[in-house]
Amino acid sequence: MNFKEEINELENLELTNDYKISMGNIPILFTAPHTMEQVRSDGSIKKAEPYTKAIALYLNKHMNTYSMIKLLDTGLDSNRDNHDEFKNKLLDLVDEHNIKLVIDLHGASVNREFDVEFGTMNNLTADFSTINELKEAFIENGITKISFNNPFKGGAITQYLYNKKDIDVIQLEINYKYRDYSNLENLKLLIESLSNFIKQYKEYRER
Repeated sequence: MNFKEEINELENLELTNDYKISMGNIPILFTAPHTMEQVRSDGSIKKAEPYTKAIALYLNKHMNTYSMIKLLDTGLDSNRDNHDEFKNKLLDLVDEHNIKLVIDLHGASVNREFDVEFGTMNNLTADFSTINELKEAFIENGITKISFNNPFKGGAITQYLYNKKDIDVIQLEINYKYRDYSNLENLKLLIESLSNFIKQYKEYRER
């Protein structure tokens, strides 16, 4: 199975539970809370963010990272509403498996000027070394338009974990051009960047 077939199979995987949690052996957890269209508590519509689900599942499968994916609309936007079951289960997962880094995957519009943006509440939620290693992993694959905390500083998931746990948390906004069905080579570059970062992170922690 080639990359295009595999990534689309993961993206189109149909599951009936509200959430899918996949275990790993590297203490990095990728979350994807916006994989479906959602009706927020104020009645507004939050559109699905294509391929955030597939990215998390692919990295779990190939890199042995953890993943937690929201699959069904629960009536609450987990990255906007302060209290919901997704974040409670997320905290349990972090505690039980000694997770050290959470990367919260989100999709941004193609009109955004960045390729990727890191939301860290103005550098409060992640160490400089972690941020720099992730930035360099993207740059090495030609993903060079990297923004920080403007306009996405980190939503409810980042804030919740920052207030509860002493771990690194990064909200990663990914421009649609790296999640576009018609140009999956860009998505492959993005995943290769994340995979290289995971390898470096693992090697650093094993020293």
